[in-house]
Amino acid sequence: MRNALNNLFSNQINLEDSSQFYYTITPYELTNALGSIIAVLQEYNFTKKDDNNGQFSCKLYKTKEGNWYDIEEAKTTVEKGTLRLLKSAIDTKENKDIAGL
Repeated sequence: MRNALNNLFSNQINLEDSSQFYYTITPYELTNALGSIIAVLQEYNFTKKDDNNGQFSCKLYKTKEGNWYDIEEAKTTVEKGTLRLLKSAIDTKENKDIAGL
């Protein structure tokens, strides 16, 4: 249980505008029209900290090579600037984790 809580709280990022987000990462199978799996992506599911009504939630997808992938059916009403900041913050955090900082 302790490891699960540590993992939950380590998956927190702060954006330049001081807003904080929690996120989870799960595998996502991208399929074609015939239902065949064409790629397995990482699905980042974000929830804004201190969002009292719990309405802010968005999902972003990343390839194993580290490229962000936009899925048409996952289009969201979140501002593009916020999505860009989330992607940048995740990239920065993952690069620091790799470097051991």
